[in-house]
Amino acid sequence: MKQLVTIALVFSACLLEVNAENWLFIDGKSQYTIVLPKAPSITERTATNEFQQIIKEISGVELPVTSDVSPSKGKHVYIGFCRATALSEANCPDDDDEGYYYYTKGNDLFIYGGRNRGTMNGVYAFLERELGVHWYTSAFTKIPKRKNYALRHLYHHEAPTIRQRLDFYYDALTHDDWAAHNLLNTQYLLSDSKYGRMTAHWGIHTFHTLLPPADYFNQHPEYFSLYKGSRSVDAQLCLSNNDMRRELTKRLKESIAKNPGYWCYDVSQNDNGYPCECPDCQRLVKRYGGQSGAMIWFVNQVANDIKKDYPNVLIGTFAYWYTRQAPTSNICPVDNVVIRLCDIECCMAHPLEKCEQNHSFLSDLNNWKRIAKNICVWDYTTGFSNYMLPFPNFDVLSDNFRLFARYGVMGILEEGSHNAQWNEFSELKQWMIAKLLWNPSQNTDSLARQFIEDYYGKAASIVWQYYQLCKKQITPNKHFTIAVDWQADIYSDKFIADGMSLMRKAYEIVGDDKEMAKRLNRLQAQILYLKLRRNTAASLFDGTLQTFIDIIKADDTLIRENDYKLNDLLKDLEYH
Repeated sequence: MKQLVTIALVFSACLLEVNAENWLFIDGKSQYTIVLPKAPSITERTATNEFQQIIKEISGVELPVTSDVSPSKGKHVYIGFCRATALSEANCPDDDDEGYYYYTKGNDLFIYGGRNRGTMNGVYAFLERELGVHWYTSAFTKIPKRKNYALRHLYHHEAPTIRQRLDFYYDALTHDDWAAHNLLNTQYLLSDSKYGRMTAHWGIHTFHTLLPPADYFNQHPEYFSLYKGSRSVDAQLCLSNNDMRRELTKRLKESIAKNPGYWCYDVSQNDNGYPCECPDCQRLVKRYGGQSGAMIWFVNQVANDIKKDYPNVLIGTFAYWYTRQAPTSNICPVDNVVIRLCDIECCMAHPLEKCEQNHSFLSDLNNWKRIAKNICVWDYTTGFSNYMLPFPNFDVLSDNFRLFARYGVMGILEEGSHNAQWNEFSELKQWMIAKLLWNPSQNTDSLARQFIEDYYGKAASIVWQYYQLCKKQITPNKHFTIAVDWQADIYSDKFIADGMSLMRKAYEIVGDDKEMAKRLNRLQAQILYLKLRRNTAASLFDGTLQTFIDIIKADDTLIRENDYKLNDLLKDLEYH
């Protein structure tokens, strides 16, 4: 009896504590009003509208919205920095500050950050962290239903670890809303929408963009690389040619004027390994410690000329392929030059710091950090010759992002299957990458488990087993790069058999749920593709190829990077 009385007293105390809470909503009602600044930015207005809409979807309650009001009347959710926020002893952030705060004081909830993206980031973070809203893919957002939510004591502040964050996957590139909800800020091309400006780095491999051979080669062959004894339209530019440099600078200024607003403008080598071999260029290579030294000598001059007309513009160039190693002597990039360091040759099975095959890249990163003020990293997350092959690099992502953050890189571009609607684990990876770009300290398995549980529903436990199966193929002695193919030693007949067995169990669990079956199809396609490439003859007759064909036809996507589709694969397999 005494125990029952004690329980009753504790229960009563809990009720009193709950009754004392500020209910943002309870049983279809709310006492709260959303307050916007009198002159909100476009992103603050968008975030407010979505906050109101999502709260209604969660609870059935539509909170009214008003402009700045007296903080002494009623209960409020203040979105954006306003008079009431200032009275709560908050400091007004810079417009471009992407960091955010949300906290409670008295009856009120305050969410604010920089006007351009910070407040919006704060609203989405509050909805995600406190109410369980997750924007997993462009087609699937988790919005849980709740009858009540109490505003207990809150104080949360975050700012991005990486300044420029580009998730080079299909959803991120084609849906500004998905990118904004997942706190990305950079696109491949400049984009303006109700989610604000998604900035971009203008251009890639731009030597021939700025000086097209069709326009210049006939009249000025001397502008182009001397390669194997003759000037070549298919190589690079002759960096030692001053007339060429002046013309390229002129064309770059025209491009900046026509395309304002990019955070950086590119002056970089074409995507080939044929630098100029003329005597003057070779003297530059010798004087400045390598091909990268000659490149930096050239780009510095362009950047200095650009600075006269555009003092706040940054000029980017690649440290890639034959220019990946930093110059060994006598030169540094000037302050308005950004180095984009690429790890395309690296082992992607293991973190950069934990694999002997990546020691040379770490050395390059160290050497560039020593001489360059501004460094970005171009990283790779899938197999570009075989989009469908399992590419189990999940644990690599967080380790590498933390490494880049320690080196103070200003931007990371994570290149995945950018032109394919889906491929191996692309839905999971693009979401996971967005999260890690904002905060690299997160655990990849924790992120993966959350995604899998919400995205695959009843089949989540089986998909989790498949995720772990893929990861187990990585051992200290097994390496792969972005050129991985189906003959790699991380794949085996047992892996295929185990994967197919798990998929059969998953399909049985989801039954006639068509949407869930579609999601499983995208996973099964990995194993089907691997099987039909490793054992084509058997796959023609045991149903493997036909099942793969049906999946691709129902939900069209690329199989390789260079516009390689199902029909191309069938031709290669000599299937008629």
